[in-house]
Parts: sequence; C-alpha cells; structure tokens
Amino acid sequence: MPKNVRETNRIPLGNYRGLRFGLVLHPQFAPEVYLEGSTTRMATLSRDHHGPRAVLNALERLAGGYGSECDRVQRDLGIAESQLRDYQARLGKPFVHDAYLSELTALRDQLKAGLSSAAQEPGKQEGPSVSELAERIKALKAANNVEAAPQRIGQRQSSAEEPITARIRRRAEAIPTSGRMTDSDAAPEAEGIRSQGTIQNSSLDPPRSFQERVMRERQRKDREPIL
Repeated sequence: MPKNVRETNRIPLGNYRGLRFGLVLHPQFAPEVYLEGSTTRMATLSRDHHGPRAVLNALERLAGGYGSECDRVQRDLGIAESQLRDYQARLGKPFVHDAYLSELTALRDQLKAGLSSAAQEPGKQEGPSVSELAERIKALKAANNVEAAPQRIGQRQSSAEEPITARIRRRAEAIPTSGRMTDSDAAPEAEGIRSQGTIQNSSLDPPRSFQERVMRERQRKDREPIL
C-alpha cells in the first residue's frame, strides 16, 4: 500500500462477513475503511496506525453498528412517511379559516383608515365609526375560536445545581446559635478593630505636603522620651 498518494484512491481488499471491504486513501487525510453491501459504511483510521489489526477493528465496529444504524434509518423513514401522509391529506384542501381571516383583515384595514381619518379631519368620517368597527372585530373573534396549540403534560425538570448562595444560607441557618457571636459581644470587638484600623491607616498614610511632613516630624520628636 502506498503511504502517500496524489489523489483519492479506492483500493478493494477482500470480503468481510460476506461484504466487500477496502481502503480509501486520501492525499492529505488519514485512510478510511469501507464496508460495502446494499449500503456503504466508512470509518476513518488514525494517522499512526494503518496496519491489519487496525483495519480489522474498524471493520468489526462497522459490522457491529449495522443493527443500530438500520433501526435509526427505519425511525427516520417512519417519520418521513407520516409527514408525507399528512401533507398529502391536506393537499388541495382550502384553508379552514380563510373566510374568517379575510373578514378580520378587511375590518382591521377599515379600522386603520377610520383612525387615520379621524385624527386628520375630526367629524368627517364616512362609513361605520371606529367604535363600531372595534365591536365588530371583538364579536368576530369571539365567534371564531381558533384551536390553541396543545400544551405539554409533563413538566420540565431542571437539572441545574443548587446555587452557591442558597447553600451558604442553608449552612448558616444550620449553625447553632451558641456558636454565633451575639450583638453585645460583637459591638466592642468591632469598635476595637475599627479604631485599630484607623490608627494603622493614619500612621501608614504619608503626608501630602512639606509643611505636613515637618509638623509630623516635630510631633514625633515631642513624643519621644528625654533621657
């Protein structure tokens, strides 16, 4: 078998379970194994393994998958045949709601024209009034109830995980009250942390001008103990 080819070549090799098989060599892709009978199935080999064992494994997969593939084709064929029967049953028949749709369209056109003429020239409207047209449209819709689309009986179940916020809230509620800090205990501690943070921030905050730096240096010298 040639390793490199300039164009796609189909090379028959023999029979496998009564079906013809062979290789299809491509110039830029990995070879393919085909199994041919009433229909042809193909499987792509890896780029590194093209030996006899790889070919036989691919043929076994193709032969073993005929049953599931036939079942899938039969299901698709059944769906296509039912769709064809429905189409043929409706072919040539007039639209059931054609008269209702035509009358409703005419009334809506008259209503639009009446609204536009009433806005431009009030008091000079010909034919039925806007209110009469609106009542006729309501009566027509009430007399012709179009069937609604069928609703699904089963409810869709969401497979999403529980949100992290809900889990945190549930775990916080499960903690006993004895292990939690009360408001009276938390207030002095929070005040101490706040004052300590204020002192640290004030000590770490550098002065913004030369006068502030001089004043800060004088205050520091005044606070130092004199030996």
